[in-house]
Amino acid sequence: MHNLLILYNPRYNSDLIKAHLELLKECGKVAFGKVQVKNNNMPHPFKGELEKIYNDTNPDSFTQLFITDYSNLYVAKVVKISSDDHTAIAPKYYQEQNLLVERWFVITDMREIYRNEFESVRDYFLSRITLSLRDNHTYALYGNNYVYPLIIDQDQNYFEDETLHHTDIYKTKKPYLDTALVQISIN
Repeated sequence: MHNLLILYNPRYNSDLIKAHLELLKECGKVAFGKVQVKNNNMPHPFKGELEKIYNDTNPDSFTQLFITDYSNLYVAKVVKISSDDHTAIAPKYYQEQNLLVERWFVITDMREIYRNEFESVRDYFLSRITLSLRDNHTYALYGNNYVYPLIIDQDQNYFEDETLHHTDIYKTKKPYLDTALVQISIN
């Protein structure tokens, strides 16, 4: 199982995660787009490794995609990663805002780890990410020049059983997952 970390920008849509969840509940899958960042022409330093992950991802060998805006953290079960057009199963704001999508992550389930808890995302998740290809430095929240998605190592399979978890997101006051014991590193 592969693991990736990606940032999302709520500026594109203040209900970005909810928009994806609605389609996921309605269709059984939803496409999450990695939007091309304007004014960023930095090549991805691990493009070959990412392409292998993209090609290896399928329903029998899914990828876990950790999605954060630094205040919230979700993990998605991704069964396909493609540059083909998937706007038919994506929220409308991608088309309405003419967003250029580099890759589509086709999601069949999602879990909420933290909601509106910047300090927890920072202290219990991001601070435990190490950059193995950068002398094992820890993830730099501020002033980094990372190109996303980041390839991360972590042992927890958030989708071990066939239970659909996305139906429970936002139903509790606090998310249920404890990441205090999760060790993570970036390749």
